[in-house]
Amino acid sequence: MNSETEKITNETNQIETPEKNGDSVLSEIVAFIKLLLLFVFCVWFIHSFIVEGYEVWGPSMRGTLNEGDRILVFKLPCVLRRFPLLPERWKVHEGDIIVFEGKGEDDRRYVKRVIAMVPSDSSSKIVSASENNSQEIFQKKIEYSKNRVYVNNNLVEEPYLNSENKNSDEEDMVYLHPGEYYVLGDNRRISKDSRYFGPITEDQIIGKAVFRFWPLNKIGWL
Repeated sequence: MNSETEKITNETNQIETPEKNGDSVLSEIVAFIKLLLLFVFCVWFIHSFIVEGYEVWGPSMRGTLNEGDRILVFKLPCVLRRFPLLPERWKVHEGDIIVFEGKGEDDRRYVKRVIAMVPSDSSSKIVSASENNSQEIFQKKIEYSKNRVYVNNNLVEEPYLNSENKNSDEEDMVYLHPGEYYVLGDNRRISKDSRYFGPITEDQIIGKAVFRFWPLNKIGWL
C-alpha cells in the first residue's frame, strides 16, 4: 500500500513540474517585455522632450562648430517655456547657440547663435516702432552693418568670432517684436540666417546646444 502511494505521488510530481517551469518562463518573458517597453518609453521621452543629439552640417558656424561635429541639444526649456518656475539658467539667452526649424516651405533645421531677442513674456518697454506712434511697444532695433551688429544702436561685442569669418558685405535692419529672435551664424561670410529669412519665432526653436561630444579632442560644454 505504501509503495502504491509513493508511486502515485512521484507520478503527480512528474506531471506538475513542467507546468511550473512553463509558468516561470512565461513570467520571465512578460517581465522582459515590460522592461523593454519601459526602456523604449524612456528613450522616446528623453529624445522628444529633454535632450537630442545632432550632427552639424554645413560651414555656417565654422570657428565654433565645424561640419561633422556632434552636439547635444537641451530641449526642455522650449517644452516648458511657459512654466513660471523654470530656472533662469535653463532658458534661451542672447549669445546662446540654438537649433530651430526653418519656416515656410523650408523644413530644414538650423544651428545659429541668438544675437538679440524679445521673449513673448517681455515685461519692459524697449523702443517705439515709429515716430508717429506715441504708444510704446515691446521692441528692439537690430542693425547689421560693416561686419558689426547693433542692438538699439549699441554695439554687440562678439568675442566668439574670428577675423577670417566675420567679414561680410551684408546690410540689414529690422525691429524685433515679442516672441522674435534675431539669429546669425558665426561664419558671417556664408551663413544663411536672419539677414536672409528674417527673425525667427519662439515656436520654431527646438532647443539650445549645450554640449559637443564629437570629435573627442573638442568634447566639452558650449
